[in-house]
Amino acid sequence: MLQRSAEFAEPFMVTASTLAVIGHPLFYVIWTYWIPQPYENLGLRALGSLVCLPLVFKNRWPAWLKPWLPWYWHFAVLFTLPFFFALFLFFNNFSQMWELTAITGIFLLTFFVHWMLAAAMIVVGTLAASVTYMLLGYSLHFSAPVAEIVIVYLFMLCVGGAINWRLQQFRAAQAAFEKRLRVLSGQNATMMREHSHLLGRFLNNIIINRLREFQEQYGLERALYLITRQEKRFCGIMQADIRNFTRMFDMDTELHVAQLISQCFSEITAIGQDLAVIKPVGDCIFMYSDEAQGKEAAVLNILSLASFFVHSVERINESLVAGHVQPLNFGIAVHAGDVIYGNLASDTMIDPTVIGLNVNKTARMEELTKSPAVHALVGNNAVIMSEEFYAFVRAAHGDIAGVQELPLNTLNVSIRDFPTVHRVYALPSAAAVALYPLASERIRGSRLTHAPHFDAMERSAHLGVEYFFEMHGAGPRTTWSVHVNVTGMPEANVTQALQAHVQHGARHVSQGQERWLTLSTEEYPGEYDQTDIEDWVLDIIQRLRPVN
Repeated sequence: MLQRSAEFAEPFMVTASTLAVIGHPLFYVIWTYWIPQPYENLGLRALGSLVCLPLVFKNRWPAWLKPWLPWYWHFAVLFTLPFFFALFLFFNNFSQMWELTAITGIFLLTFFVHWMLAAAMIVVGTLAASVTYMLLGYSLHFSAPVAEIVIVYLFMLCVGGAINWRLQQFRAAQAAFEKRLRVLSGQNATMMREHSHLLGRFLNNIIINRLREFQEQYGLERALYLITRQEKRFCGIMQADIRNFTRMFDMDTELHVAQLISQCFSEITAIGQDLAVIKPVGDCIFMYSDEAQGKEAAVLNILSLASFFVHSVERINESLVAGHVQPLNFGIAVHAGDVIYGNLASDTMIDPTVIGLNVNKTARMEELTKSPAVHALVGNNAVIMSEEFYAFVRAAHGDIAGVQELPLNTLNVSIRDFPTVHRVYALPSAAAVALYPLASERIRGSRLTHAPHFDAMERSAHLGVEYFFEMHGAGPRTTWSVHVNVTGMPEANVTQALQAHVQHGARHVSQGQERWLTLSTEEYPGEYDQTDIEDWVLDIIQRLRPVN
């Protein structure tokens, strides 16, 4: 009951204590010089202020002392109100001024503590004041009608207690209502996350991020229009098509061939969605990156994904060769230029793609790898680059080691439908793999750019302690990360509180100007919802700072 009573008083604890510290000397001056009373005592007034002074600075109490705060709060209230007021009422022989003052004290008491504790405090405080009064040599015989005064005081206690009780009922109902709201909010948030997770199964990350950005700025209808409208854009483009695909079925089962293709496409599709829109179609994979971050950035995005793709294919080939299976060979081409972007299918679908001469040129360039003359020079899984593409690469990155110039006229080959193109460049697989560290860094940077930033997280506070939490995954794979700001809390106290009260979940405390406690439920996927986590983090803060 003490703990609950202290929590009830916490919002006005510092304010009430500050008023008491100031009020004791102030009323000494008033009752002594302005409206003189029969009895005043500066020493008792100073003692009353001294008792309340530590509560003014309760937020600065050391952690080991804070568990005693509820006890000290009730002791200070007991001393300052029922004991002090009863004692001065006796010394002033039940003067009218002190009768009114005592009524005020009883009424205040019912607001500062639980009504049952208030009744007990009046009894204990009055008895303690009576004993003190007699120990000082005085007799408990007064000319005032004590019985009538006591009846009035009991009435005030009942009125104040009833109001206190109703306030507690209201606060309990409010807390229950807030919890129901949190449950509904958690259910809605979970539903929205599941819808978002489902949306991610059908749309590319770039499309999803732009759709959200446009929706925040313009609303959903305008966002859908901006995402799907047809317009001219500059894009970096890549197409990769497996060679001898039909022959593979003569040497292996259709299921195993499909699994190989999936293995080639799944990794780049999963990891490259923040750099480009990726569209696997049968045994071919097509991707484009537009000029949202600049033309050179679009070209470097495609170059990075081409390097990553070749690296993945060559890694798969190593295992195939070890199993005496013919390695995979892809024809890969990259190009850059203006295209027509937009929705070309149904108006009810969100499926923007790109078409145009530069898209066709990319596909025709990829066919060059079918030429024996070209294959003899560049080998398997080489990347064919157009002059335009490589010019952007040079401007942004410089020359790339291992790049070969392919004079098409000398090789006696041409690009179908584009006979005026006389030169392209080739990046052999070894040179493409050598770019893998650069490609990985660019992919990682793009994923961090689209990830939620720590500083941008929406933070909340409980008892003056900042916190936030994140959800990872969906459905039965849902896990949570809880972050609590423990800056200023002694590390030993944080560790002790965690060992005593937090028995589950991985934990870590960061170091630096701001120290954050991070707890994770990764070992318990799907076992917690948002309401559980919110209750958990509030309980953790309560354990770290029992009453702040």
